[in-house]
Parts: sequence; structure tokens; C-alpha cells
Amino acid sequence: MTTDDTPLVFVIVLHWQGSHYTRACLASLRALSYPNFKVLLVDNGSPDGSGKSIASQFPEVAFLATGENLGFSGGCNAGIKFCLDAGAEWIWLLNNDTRVDRDSLTTLMKVAQASPDAGALGGVVLSGGGDEFAASGPGEIDFMRAKTYLRQLNSAGAESVKCQWLSGSNLLLRSKALKRTGLFDERYFLYFEDTDLCHRLTRAGWSCLLVPGARVEHAGGASTQGERSYWRAYYYTRNRLVFFLDHAGLLARLPALFSIAGHLVRHAIVLPFRGQAGRNQLRAEMLGLKDYLCRRFGKAACLDWCEDSPKQS
Repeated sequence: MTTDDTPLVFVIVLHWQGSHYTRACLASLRALSYPNFKVLLVDNGSPDGSGKSIASQFPEVAFLATGENLGFSGGCNAGIKFCLDAGAEWIWLLNNDTRVDRDSLTTLMKVAQASPDAGALGGVVLSGGGDEFAASGPGEIDFMRAKTYLRQLNSAGAESVKCQWLSGSNLLLRSKALKRTGLFDERYFLYFEDTDLCHRLTRAGWSCLLVPGARVEHAGGASTQGERSYWRAYYYTRNRLVFFLDHAGLLARLPALFSIAGHLVRHAIVLPFRGQAGRNQLRAEMLGLKDYLCRRFGKAACLDWCEDSPKQS
């Protein structure tokens, strides 16, 4: 039941691989101090169908199976639609390799309720249970250089910090804002979908707030180890072009294009001399470039040479 003091929050955990991470994440949610939340576990086409088995170990959790790997953007969208239909006022997306502090959602919601223009909020990401901030500062977008950054947080005591984008690893979204702005752009499949959504929210008049008091532990890269690192090279290359050439203004578009082209040219010169791993990375980047030019988006059909499935977290 929703009250003015405690709006209903649906927490979405997207599962693809890494069952031990997913279980640890769900276990941490049991300790949340926020009194009005529900959890939805989305099995996003896991190769072993493990989502249903995990859900059976957490009977308080709702379960949704997509039936196939829809990527981070598509899998989250399936979960978001489920939650919107169920009456969620807020939706908190969590990577399955995160663990949350017991007061993290309470802290986020306190700021959210005091900030009627906030469309998205995120907590500070901590690495491996340590006490140091790790790549968790305000997100910035440099359109001229076609780069995104997570700046060092210089105001740890602040209640909130405005930023241009927030990491999708933990992203609290206002349902009203999503209904007006739209969900994740499924062309991305994964990578840059969080930046794109935050940018569209900002353009629509909503703010994106980093909340230093809310803390989330994130393993980071747990699903992109080994051969799957080449998936990351492919999607980052393709989606960087999608985002910056879609959203950069007229004055920034040409410099952005030159910056991306320069990056690829440098890699074409250097990576062949870095062994098989370097050559594989270059191959993935060139495939990403090719698919962008051919306007092929969503899930890649050209990466069976390195792994059956991409990162899902």
C-alpha cells in the first residue's frame, strides 16, 4: 500500500548469469529499512534457466521470465512495464552483482520526495565492500570529445549532487518521468542506455541526482571477464556512435565524430601488436563500426566467434 510518506518502490534485479551474485543481491534487499517496497527478479534469458530456481529460494520476490536475452535495455524495459502495470510510483534498477546498504533506499527516497523535479537518482558505488568511493562521482558528458565521465565526488557530505547521467548499476526512476520520457532505447542492447535515458530525462526538464549518503557495493565487470570483454568492445564502439551522433548539437557533432574516428585509428595502429587479445579487440571494434554504418542495432549477430551471449548485468 502506498502512503504519502512511503511511496511504493519496485526493485528490479536483472538476472542473466552469475547466480551467486544474484542470490547475494536479493539477500541484501531483505535487510532494507525502507518499509514499502517489492522486488521483481527478471530472468533475461539465462542460459541455464536459473532465475526460476533462484526465485524459489526467495518467496517474497515476484518473478518474470523474458524467454530470451533482450539485453540490459530490453530486459529492464520488460521489468519496468511489469512494475508500472502493478502501480509502482518508483522503480529501482539494480545490477545483479550489487549489494545494497540497509538504509540506501530510505536515503534515496528521502531525497526523491524532497525533489519534485528529480526523474532519476543514484547512490554512490563502492568497490568490493571497501570504504573508498570507486568511480562513483557525478556523471558528465563531453559532447565535443564524445566521452562520458564519472567524476571524483568532492562533496561526500552533500545530500544530493546534480549530474548529467547516472550509472545503470543502481538507478532509481520516477514512474511519472518514465511515462513522459519513455523507457530505455533498445537499440543500445547494453552500454550507453543509461546515459541516453538520463540525457532524455534532463532534456525533458527532469533532474538527475547523485545521493552520496546512499551506498551500493558493485563487483563491476563480473559478467565481462575473459572472452566476453570483446562484447564490451563491440557494443561500446557502436553505441558511442549512436549516442553522440544522435544527441550532439550541430557544433559538437563534427568534433565528436573526429574524436571517435581518432580513437579507432589509434587502435587500428596499436592493437595488432598486442597479441591475439589486441587483435580480437580490434576486430570487435571494427564490427561495431560496421554495424553502426549499416544501421544494425539491438543484439549483435556477428559475435559468435567469441561467445554465445553478451554481458548482462
